[in-house]
Amino acid sequence: MEHATVVLIAESILRVILGWRFLISGLSNIRRWPNPVQTASLLFPKGANFLGFIATVLMVVGGLGVAAGIQTPSCSVMLIVFLIPTFNLHFYWLKVLPTMVAVVKNAIGNEKAQNYFRTFDRQAYHAHEVGIRDNLVFLAAAAYFAVRGSAAYGLDNLMSGWVVRFF
Repeated sequence: MEHATVVLIAESILRVILGWRFLISGLSNIRRWPNPVQTASLLFPKGANFLGFIATVLMVVGGLGVAAGIQTPSCSVMLIVFLIPTFNLHFYWLKVLPTMVAVVKNAIGNEKAQNYFRTFDRQAYHAHEVGIRDNLVFLAAAAYFAVRGSAAYGLDNLMSGWVVRFF
């Protein structure tokens, strides 16, 4: 197989996985409604209903478009718009979680339950530390596809005259 073909296959796999990740997460937000509203209210107390809805739409539509290669540049920009405020959300939890831990730990009297909670505390904090780096990877991949488009094996190739390109 030629190098150029392998690169196109690798790009397509990355595009599908990136889109699928956001599509699945967005569908999860729909099932767990009003959780996206509660999450949005942490950063935006006013307009949380609207912004929770918009975040979910950006994830579902952007993820589906990127995964299928439909309007890939536009859908990638949707993912970028969604990702930018999520950095503040991770920083919020990294600041707040340590203050919550002491209160909850003191409320737990059972030693075994306290040990379980310590594990939960470490994992929750770690998830937000890692989440910042994961979001950087997602942001870089979305920026790549915003510029590159679907490249190959996407529906954009069947209707290239209709694809909105920014670059």
